[in-house]
Amino acid sequence: MAQYGSGDNSDYTIDFDSLQSVLNLMSSAQEADHDNREKAREAHLFVDKRDGQWEPYWWTNNVGKPRYTFDQVNPIIDQVTASIELADFDIKVSPMSGPASKETAMVIDGLVRNIESISRAKDIYVNAGRGMVTTGYDGWMISHKYSDPQSFDQDLVIEPVANFIDRVWFDPASYLQDKSDAQYAFLLHAMSVQEYVKRYPEGSQASVSIDREGDAYYDKGQVIVVGQLFYVSQEAVELVLMSNGAVYSIDDDFKKVKDELTLLGIEEVRTRKAYKTKVYSRFFDQTAWLEDEEETIFDRIPIVPLYGNFKIVENKTIYWGVVEKLLDPQRVLNYSLSREIEEGALAPRAKYWMTLTQAAGHEDALATLNTNSDPVQFYNVDPEMPGAPMQQGGAQVNPGLRTISESMRQIIGQTAGMFAASMGDNPGLQSGVAIESLQSKGDNGTIKYFRALEAAIAATGDILVKAIPKVYDAQRTVRLLYEDGSSEMQVLNEPIIDQQTGEIVTLNDLTKGQYAVACRAGPSFRNRQQETIETIIEIAKVDPSIIGMAGDILLNAIPTSAATQISERKRLQMMAQGLIPQTQLTEEEKAQMAQSAQGQEQQQDPAMVLAQAEMAKAQAEQMRAQVEVQRLQLDTAKIQLEAQKVQMQMQADQATQQLDAFNAQTNRMNTQIKAQQAGASIEKDTVDTQGKQIDNQLKIVSALNPFRSQI
Repeated sequence: MAQYGSGDNSDYTIDFDSLQSVLNLMSSAQEADHDNREKAREAHLFVDKRDGQWEPYWWTNNVGKPRYTFDQVNPIIDQVTASIELADFDIKVSPMSGPASKETAMVIDGLVRNIESISRAKDIYVNAGRGMVTTGYDGWMISHKYSDPQSFDQDLVIEPVANFIDRVWFDPASYLQDKSDAQYAFLLHAMSVQEYVKRYPEGSQASVSIDREGDAYYDKGQVIVVGQLFYVSQEAVELVLMSNGAVYSIDDDFKKVKDELTLLGIEEVRTRKAYKTKVYSRFFDQTAWLEDEEETIFDRIPIVPLYGNFKIVENKTIYWGVVEKLLDPQRVLNYSLSREIEEGALAPRAKYWMTLTQAAGHEDALATLNTNSDPVQFYNVDPEMPGAPMQQGGAQVNPGLRTISESMRQIIGQTAGMFAASMGDNPGLQSGVAIESLQSKGDNGTIKYFRALEAAIAATGDILVKAIPKVYDAQRTVRLLYEDGSSEMQVLNEPIIDQQTGEIVTLNDLTKGQYAVACRAGPSFRNRQQETIETIIEIAKVDPSIIGMAGDILLNAIPTSAATQISERKRLQMMAQGLIPQTQLTEEEKAQMAQSAQGQEQQQDPAMVLAQAEMAKAQAEQMRAQVEVQRLQLDTAKIQLEAQKVQMQMQADQATQQLDAFNAQTNRMNTQIKAQQAGASIEKDTVDTQGKQIDNQLKIVSALNPFRSQI
């Protein structure tokens, strides 16, 4: 169950266990975005369908007339998409809070780039970008799969979502451009009948609604459309921050390892209550659930939308691509040019007008006037018609149509923000500066599509960074990919013993700390290489010493194998001259320099080298002894800890025995006291009886006293 708003009103509660409730929810999401989707579909058909750039009514009712298409829109889409393809969209991970570190951020950064590489994310981004430029709406999704059929290791993967317009529907109450605030979303899958029956043999084969008002294509395979629901659930949890920076949920798993963490010196720092977000997934058709719900590893919907011209107006998400505003001028252009061609083709050809007297005797030559190559044409002088025969008539094109056509060409360019220079045209033969100025002006109209891609790719990075600690949670070796294309293998979650403290430290622990994600668009790495070469050369013209200080960098930026080899030789030379700072040397280069220095020392003074070797050996033995002592100290500490445990247990047993003895003694004393109290009561009764007897005797004596005096 998921609840929105406050109070107990059932109208605010969505029952994700009820199929009918989910179907109603999907229908509402489709209805809320129906108008946007119809415009997006129209834009898609306009550029992709063969007769799409004509209004259906005009196309159908003008069969037999010229209906030509002079496509000015696809080149604009190609130009914007090409700019996207030539750019690099780089996800950058940086430490944000907690025990996050730059080193771990670099590991996560390299891992994210490797995920993009194995997913061929560049192609996914470009294809989705083209869809966004065309229709205003596209995107992709993120999933996790086994890295190998014979392995238990899993990897995160970025996957394309074909036909995004018809397949993905988001919570209409979400307002963020990346839909990270969406509480639910629907992803529709078109399965073949054979695949459906294989996966769901008990299913009804009833497709869910895709919210289309008719089909543009009819020769298609038979499919069954199945829905996949993603929804967010929030659960109250108590979090604990440990002294090593790790954060855990206080649950049964944490309680099992709490004692072990204490033995390792890892203590609780503080706790707080929070809400843990989980995303669940479930498949359904029009009549029944097809699978049980499944908990995913994500804490937000793992589908990333890509919006062009994203806006929120009247609490409604609206969007459009470059095509929507070009529909009308392109259709008018097609119509006006087709009419121009039609009128030109039907207009009579130009004719020579002459009298019979002028033509007499020259009929054969005049009959071949359009085909012969004679340099002159003779005619007879006619006094009644002085002068040579005149050519008159010919095709007359409606000047209004020509004006309309030229106007539509200008409107298309202005509406798209793409000028002649942006399209590679230079009709006025402007200077290079003028062309760059016009191209920059054209970029102003297309930069919004780059910004949209940046937002979507940044959202992708955020999903990956939050899911990575859950997928890559065991000790394993992964590939890290860097910006320049180089890579290295790195071990994640590797436990080692700190020799100084004796504590177990986990290297490359991706669960520690919080990390921020950003995406920036810029020139491709190859373009930046060219810029580096040009910049260094320009600086070297002013300061030639730059070549000596940066020769290896300059040569390394040239993308050829020969330049790379020369760069390596130049760098070795610069290392020998001490021109490269220690901070810019790699670990391998530092080791090479150390070996070189050691070799020089051996050549200079063998006795000194022998003495240094003996000293190094002694230091190594001393370090080995220190390590052994530390190991013994650690073992002794463990033994003492076990002894303390045993002693504490013995003390606890002794305390228990003493308490039992004290309780027994107390019971005996209580029994004795009760017996003494009973004896004292009897003695009191006896004393009282004796006292009464004495009183009686005294009374008798008192009574006899008068008689004694008489006697």
